Amino acid sequence: MHFPAVLGRKQRLLAGVGGIGLGFGGPFLLSVALVASSGDASLLILPLPFLGALWMIQVLAPSGYTLEEDGLRLERRWAGRLIPYDRITGCDREPRPIGGLLAAGVNGLFGSHGPRWNPRTGWHYLAITNTDDLVFVHTRGGLVVLSPSRPAEFVTALHAALPATPWKWHSSRNAP
Repeated sequence: MHFPAVLGRKQRLLAGVGGIGLGFGGPFLLSVALVASSGDASLLILPLPFLGALWMIQVLAPSGYTLEEDGLRLERRWAGRLIPYDRITGCDREPRPIGGLLAAGVNGLFGSHGPRWNPRTGWHYLAITNTDDLVFVHTRGGLVVLSPSRPAEFVTALHAALPATPWKWHSSRNAP
């Protein structure tokens, strides 16, 4: 079952105005002005690095979440990830602080993805395209934050796909 990751209103404005408008439009207009004033047509390539950076950010942004036979797939145009169901211990929609210090991922333009840390939530991994109606997936490796388009339906479907007996931590003294 597929759940798209749709950009929220704030993220659409940021991507449209900030990313495409200023990140590409500004250098493009500057290159046209430089060509007009200097006559050097080679200056038309000035916006290409900015366009390449926009493309790279876009292909790494979350595009959706799919509940497959083997697990939950975090989809991106490149380098998607699969979280096997036996590594997922639960999920909820209880609001909590996300993001924070030591961000190793990309924030803003087409969503946020990558590991984060803040003092109230601890380490967590973001794979979101908006900040409304978030789903918090608890895994053996920590918290994963998602933003599916239909969050209530996603939580119900994920709970149904999880194994009947959740994984439990065993200490070395209690190990079977």
